[in-house]
Amino acid sequence: MKAIFCAAMFALPSPLLAQSDTVPWKEVAGWTIRMDPSMGNACYLSTAYEDGTILRLGFNFLEGKRELYFSFGNAKWKSLEEGKEYPVRIQFDDETPWEAKASAAEINSYKYLQVGTHDPNFLVEFSKKLGLKAFYAGKQIIFLRLKGSSKAINEMLDCQDTTDKLVSTQKSPPKDEDPFTAPPSVKTSDDPFEL
Repeated sequence: MKAIFCAAMFALPSPLLAQSDTVPWKEVAGWTIRMDPSMGNACYLSTAYEDGTILRLGFNFLEGKRELYFSFGNAKWKSLEEGKEYPVRIQFDDETPWEAKASAAEINSYKYLQVGTHDPNFLVEFSKKLGLKAFYAGKQIIFLRLKGSSKAINEMLDCQDTTDKLVSTQKSPPKDEDPFTAPPSVKTSDDPFEL
């Protein structure tokens, strides 16, 4: 079993799928791709399923981190306790499962589980496999089709590449300095504010 996931102890902004302060990138193959400034200008993809399950996969660049997070939830999961860790197993098709400690969180009465990883193979499996299952306490809690996930991952990566280029070309904001303070070496007799 793969055991690389750890609980992600940060909260996703509200709501889980999309929000007014995120920046839309594209809609592709049933997936929404957006950039989230509150996650360090990081892109993510999300989709909703008929059974009410919402899935979100994206980057977390907060506090200098460069990790991938995966979250999933359903309004029916009312007994999840915010902040509590739940051992889950995530499996793509019939591949070796990923063992995870998922952190429960709540946004506007919507409860979900979230995990984070630095392993790029999770992203590879997500993009290449047909389905995803998650298990808790030996019981399957979700089975989701990943139709169009390869296109969605490609768009999320394009979104992040474009965002990174845009952020790197922007000038850093000026330092909070007093523009009326002259360096000690600058003295002019024409300065009416000079003491």
